[in-house]
Amino acid sequence: MENTTNNSEYMLRARNIYKSFQDNEVLKGISLDVRRGEVLSIIGPSGSGKSTLLRCLNRLETIDKGSIEVEGKLLVKNGLKGVAEYAPKQEARNILARMGMVFQQFNLFPHMTVLENLMEAPIQVKKQTREEIQPVAEALLQKVGLYEKRDAYPSRLSGGQQQRVAIARALAMKPDIMLFDEPTSALDPELTVEVLKTMRELAAERMTMVVVTHEMTFARDVSNHVIFMADGLIIEQGRPAELFGCPREERTRLFLGNMLH
Repeated sequence: MENTTNNSEYMLRARNIYKSFQDNEVLKGISLDVRRGEVLSIIGPSGSGKSTLLRCLNRLETIDKGSIEVEGKLLVKNGLKGVAEYAPKQEARNILARMGMVFQQFNLFPHMTVLENLMEAPIQVKKQTREEIQPVAEALLQKVGLYEKRDAYPSRLSGGQQQRVAIARALAMKPDIMLFDEPTSALDPELTVEVLKTMRELAAERMTMVVVTHEMTFARDVSNHVIFMADGLIIEQGRPAELFGCPREERTRLFLGNMLH
């Protein structure tokens, strides 16, 4: 599968993404662009297709139709029959390695210490040695404020600490893009703050991020671009000041009215 563009400005481009589960069409022709160093927040009511979209971007779900391009490399395109056709296995794997993912649930390995959790994927997937990856892992734990917990097991950590370890673990693979699927929705409000602080710091370092979130303040203050989804469609999108300040669509106004009051 040949590359389409090598436009370094765009880290991620999706075109006309369709996805159904049996008879339920969850995504109905979604298109989006994410520029290098940009934070894109995706907001909308539950069941609007936000998480499915994120899972399609990194192939945790396969799409039915459409194309996805990561840093100019085609992960999937429409084949001759108008059906999604993915890049060959190794090529797809190389493309997907550019993306890190953080989930609602922390998905840490319970039988491994915090430090081992960070080192596992680089050792297994990238074939790095412990000596190579350990200083990197320790620096990442320092970055998320959890260096002193490196020998603890996940069960000894709060939910907020576990989620920050999950972020550090994704960063250990040195991704170019980070995808966050409602990373604070399983957390109490006071624990949410520490996770959002870590994400704000990443944004300040110009990490390219796509964030599905219910945290309207984060979406408004940290994003460069916001997409409002409902019923598998993009209803409205734009700069946060415009979308939050004077939304054009009634559906957006109603949603924001409920979320911000």
